[in-house]
Amino acid sequence: MRSYFNNPEIKKSSITLLAVMAIFILSSSMVIRANNENLRRDYIRVMGGITAKVIEKAPQLEGEIVPLMTGKLTSEEEAHGIDILRQYGLQESLDVSLFPYIKEGFSSSIFYILILGLALTGLLFLMNYLQHGYFYNNMRDFSSAAKRIVEGDYNLKFGEKSEGDLSKLAQSFNMMGEVIRGNISALRKEKEFLVDLLSDISHQLKTPLSTMILYNDIMLYKELSSQQRETFLKNTQSQLNRMRWLIQSFLKLAKIDANAIELEIEDQSLNETLEEVIETLESKALERRVRIDFIQREDILLMHDRLWLQEALINVVKNGIEHSPEGGNVAIDLEENPVYTRITVKNTGEVISEEDLANIFKRFYKGKNSSKSDSIGIGLSLAKSIIERHGGYIEARSDMDEGTRFIITFLKY
Repeated sequence: MRSYFNNPEIKKSSITLLAVMAIFILSSSMVIRANNENLRRDYIRVMGGITAKVIEKAPQLEGEIVPLMTGKLTSEEEAHGIDILRQYGLQESLDVSLFPYIKEGFSSSIFYILILGLALTGLLFLMNYLQHGYFYNNMRDFSSAAKRIVEGDYNLKFGEKSEGDLSKLAQSFNMMGEVIRGNISALRKEKEFLVDLLSDISHQLKTPLSTMILYNDIMLYKELSSQQRETFLKNTQSQLNRMRWLIQSFLKLAKIDANAIELEIEDQSLNETLEEVIETLESKALERRVRIDFIQREDILLMHDRLWLQEALINVVKNGIEHSPEGGNVAIDLEENPVYTRITVKNTGEVISEEDLANIFKRFYKGKNSSKSDSIGIGLSLAKSIIERHGGYIEARSDMDEGTRFIITFLKY
């Protein structure tokens, strides 16, 4: 019942109805009071007339009749009087029209009650009309808004009152518009992402594919020695490996950016995750004669998906190995405090310019002074996407004194 009266419209209509009923009761009591006044006046007139006739015939009865008019009769006297009147044809079953004074009062009462009833009926009808008009106008607004949403107009806002079911409906309608607008925007972004992805794949695969076609034509239509043919086959194999890695990286990046993967987040050792990353890149580090130092003070737990976070860290550490000079080193520092957990990957060697630092995590971006001619520029972009899916962020700093540092931070909420 309480929630029923939370609606301001119900409150207004209930108050109006109570006011109408109060007016009806007050008006009815006033009509009844006026009718009683008329009956009393007519009673005095009738009794006065009868008294005058009796005294005219029998003046000696004047002192006895007047007290009888104002006094209370006994039941025997009342019964005897009714019997006398019945002998002259006056009884309760007679029509009211035969009693002129009662007829006049009765007609007057009926008239005023009828007028009062018609006035209150008109007032209730007007209230009902206004209230239903209010609700139907709102329904038309909602219907019109729904039609506009179907036609593609999602920028709709209904005014929300402080309380009531209509306010809740308006709020739900606004929320629905926001959700639909968000979904449409997400679909548009996904479409743009797919177009960009296909364009990127086409662009990145075009060069190795053209190279392989050229090598294949040479081997088909040119006379080559066994050594030359072996060289072309090795180059083709290298291009195939590059295309395979590129396609796999594209698929991983696409899944991450499109939120198409479910991370298996568990509270597990971040130290073990980094140790497995170092073990995976150990052969590459030996090949380039780069030393990897892992600085750890204690075992640190972090909520993360080990395989996907390893994917990100492998790309960051591998970038450090590839850009370190022969005999250089990559230092991985793991630390934790009450505010955050942080991984710092530091390498000696090339210094990244300020211009490149601002774009280093963009897809397919290659530094202007990069010594890696075969770099594609997708590894750091993939690492950034994976780290952000884990609720962290990555930044790069580079200077002559400190070298290049990739700082990965996971805040504690």
